[in-house]
Amino acid sequence: MTTQSDFKNFAVFTVDISSVEQKTSKEGKPYAVASATLPMEKGDPMSLRIVALNGIAASIVAGQHTLVGRVGYDEKDGKGTIVFFPTKVEPAPSDGKLRNYVNLTLRTGQDSECRYSEAGNFWARVRMALSQGKDASGNYKPSLWLTVKGFTSKEGNEAVPQALALLHKGDLATITGRLAYEVSESNGKGYFNLFALRSNPRRPLSLKLLKKTAHTKPYPRRTYAAITITPDEARTPCAPLSFPLRQSQ
Repeated sequence: MTTQSDFKNFAVFTVDISSVEQKTSKEGKPYAVASATLPMEKGDPMSLRIVALNGIAASIVAGQHTLVGRVGYDEKDGKGTIVFFPTKVEPAPSDGKLRNYVNLTLRTGQDSECRYSEAGNFWARVRMALSQGKDASGNYKPSLWLTVKGFTSKEGNEAVPQALALLHKGDLATITGRLAYEVSESNGKGYFNLFALRSNPRRPLSLKLLKKTAHTKPYPRRTYAAITITPDEARTPCAPLSFPLRQSQ
């Protein structure tokens, strides 16, 4: 049985905060709304909206900071924006290594897809959603859809893409990785990605063990992916397509 405590939503981002608005709620509690960008390893940075509650509103100021918190999502006028709810504000890393780390429980929207790159490396991808629950009226909020991608490591380890290849529509999986934003060359639309780069082979594939996972500092400089799925002996991986697709990380 999966309980609410099994679901993970944890992130650490080093962001560049620009404009900040300090506000007061109807209940008289202060909060802050800010515009920020999350630098990418490649390409343009990802835009974020920061909403700071729980007494840390005054800590949200312009500049580069590392924020610890949870990921949300909002849509307005047909455009989706990732919303970040920080619970802690830390200085930017002194080592210059910007943080981009998420640990999210997602639901699979379709069966996974796997292929081989031109170099013969196995990789897989799957569309997954981060639920945002219901609003005050009882209506479901729009989910954050991510294309989760896993690649064979430089050492030839296929653990991450092989785990993704087992996912079917409706499955729940907790994945640790880094967020990315990609603009399609074909239609010009932007898509949110989650790159899973390393698996943790020591943990059994069982959602029951998710609550035992702990986060320790310092936070990883890159993403170290631990993919956990419900075991099913009858489960079979997707069949790799015969034609290659460009592998981009």
